Amino acid sequence: MRLLMVYFFITFASVSCHAEGYTLHAGHPDFEGQHFDIDLKYNCPEGEMTCKDVDYDGINKKTGARLHLKGRVMFNSHSYDFQGYIFDNGDYSYVLNPDNSKETDSGQVWNLNVFYKEEVIATDQGIMH
Repeated sequence: MRLLMVYFFITFASVSCHAEGYTLHAGHPDFEGQHFDIDLKYNCPEGEMTCKDVDYDGINKKTGARLHLKGRVMFNSHSYDFQGYIFDNGDYSYVLNPDNSKETDSGQVWNLNVFYKEEVIATDQGIMH
């Protein structure tokens, strides 16, 4: 009986994820890019500029592959100006930062750059809601 319940749950969860067409949740993701959608969760007190506890939940729109990372806020150490977020995953780094030269009616344009060691291997551009 327990095995049957586990099988049912896995099947139900798989069908639900597939049926939603590779979405993170019912609302808009925080970052809505051309290739990736990313939800961010800031786990620090409001206004803390040097937060080192930010969650990244991303999904590849083409494949449905999901990725959960822990990261931190990037800031200028001299002026404490906000520069975006960085999420490390072994030799890979995922950097989300605002493109201050672009803005649309639906939100500010942001860039996602994925680095392997120090080389950019993927990029995406989208709107931060």
